[in-house]
Amino acid sequence: MKRFLMEAVVLAGGKSSRMGQDKALLPFGGCATLAEYQYRRLEALFPTVRLSAKGAAKFGFAAEVVTDGEDLFAPTVALKAILEQSTTDAVFVLAVDIPFVGEREISRLMEADSAETDVVVAADSRGNHPLCGIYKKRLIPWLERAIAADNHRLNDLLASVNSREVLFEESRPFINLNRPEEYDAALEALR
Repeated sequence: MKRFLMEAVVLAGGKSSRMGQDKALLPFGGCATLAEYQYRRLEALFPTVRLSAKGAAKFGFAAEVVTDGEDLFAPTVALKAILEQSTTDAVFVLAVDIPFVGEREISRLMEADSAETDVVVAADSRGNHPLCGIYKKRLIPWLERAIAADNHRLNDLLASVNSREVLFEESRPFINLNRPEEYDAALEALR
């Protein structure tokens, strides 16, 4: 039986400009790609797992992909498509480049969720991590307005709705793989 009763989506459609290549396609943790690594881990915890990207062809393994049909690379665009296409009222969202978030961190986010919250995100001493959290379908109108206003800052969303940050003392789970040296360090940490 799956542990968490909502859909999970791995955000894997970014430009990866600082990495210099598509980070979702880099090998990681015994999987052919980072996208597959994240997908397989979440598949053990959630009844439905999807990938969010501009297209489905790039992944090389069987997974349902949420596409947004937009040329714009922005988390607001991806979140709007994810929530519109979701089969559940709440969705757990995790960026492909945050590979050390595990069941313990997800459990704490789930425990902090309530009927009143619109968004629950992780935070640590460095700040919040809006691409590791729970988003509700009722955010779609806010996202539509933000996209129309060309405002793609997720911290503006968090400040405008009923959001909750869950503070974690340890920062390691939220290490983000944006640059080649961060990716290399993460590979080394797996050994």
